[in-house]
Amino acid sequence: MDTPIDFVLIGSPASARTTLFQEALQGAGHAPARVVPYGDLLAGRVALPGFVGPGSVVRIDSPDRDFAVERAILALGAGVADEEGDYARIDPGALATLDDERGALRFPRQWYLGYRELLARIARQLDACPPHRRMNDPAEIAVMFDKPRCHALLAAGGIAVPRGLGVVDSYETLLARMRATGCPRVFVKLAHGSSASGVVAFQIAGARRQATTTVEVVPTPGGVRLYNNLRVRTYRDERAIAALLDALCRHRVHVEQWVPNAGIQARTFDLRVVVIGGAARHVVVRLSRHAMTNLHLSAGRTSGRAPLETLLTRLDRRVWEEARLTCERAMGLFPGSLYAGIDLLIASDYRRHAIAEINAFGDLLYNVWHEGKNTSAAEVAAVA
Repeated sequence: MDTPIDFVLIGSPASARTTLFQEALQGAGHAPARVVPYGDLLAGRVALPGFVGPGSVVRIDSPDRDFAVERAILALGAGVADEEGDYARIDPGALATLDDERGALRFPRQWYLGYRELLARIARQLDACPPHRRMNDPAEIAVMFDKPRCHALLAAGGIAVPRGLGVVDSYETLLARMRATGCPRVFVKLAHGSSASGVVAFQIAGARRQATTTVEVVPTPGGVRLYNNLRVRTYRDERAIAALLDALCRHRVHVEQWVPNAGIQARTFDLRVVVIGGAARHVVVRLSRHAMTNLHLSAGRTSGRAPLETLLTRLDRRVWEEARLTCERAMGLFPGSLYAGIDLLIASDYRRHAIAEINAFGDLLYNVWHEGKNTSAAEVAAVA
């Protein structure tokens, strides 16, 4: 049994993430973490110096799907100046009437500004606490949640990433950028989205246009509204594609070259690799019949998993070791973060690889083990 450590968890008390982490602590012989709810931090009802003592270990977890917390983060973001441009916002007075519509894309740029401000507040409060350890760094979480900035950091650090086309402000700007760079196939991603939220796989061939996405465009009297849907859909009408991409651009998007994925079992795949304590450990091979590989899409009808061993029958061990090392080197650019989930692409030639994204909270993997531990248990062990 490890020496007991005082853990403090900033997160959602009722989330599966919290449950798994508390179970990992119990299994390692530690007392349960004292949970600081996001809602209480945002409302000013609590402050971290009241929880963090000498030698405490602090873990910042995801705000999760909590509408009250989301609305409070949006309210915080309403008062933050946007240094990147004029993106869609909701007035603080209108937040009280904002509905918790399932799948609705609710001002992701404003949410990011609010969450970044909250992370800065957390950092200031932690700086006022006695000497302690942190499982992740608030400023690094903010970088991971900003796809253009994270992509630029990785590229500058010599990490293999897809070619970046930058931020675009409209469908016409995107077309011009694709022609100028010679990239007929791209991924358009919300700069601050996750779990395939607001992602469009877009390709052009002469006059033909095709966009594959989870985003549903719904015209309303007040303008176009966007919803995430578990069903992946394909648009071929250029007017519909232009409406979709113009609407996404209002929330800030990041564009990358579409790297053709390798295939296995008659489906394409990518990998989620969780790096913990500098070592690539837990790996999921995510299979798909379309451009998006997230396991929750289409209720699993077009997505699935394969064991890493199945992939290694096709992938040269030396190539896999190089790709694994790339994931570890990428996490070396975030020295204050014990762990993160990395989306790793293997190119169709089975020789090249690239990192598509780094997810600060991408360690939630069910029934995935490394040396007998799930991700939470491995993280606790790495702390000890």
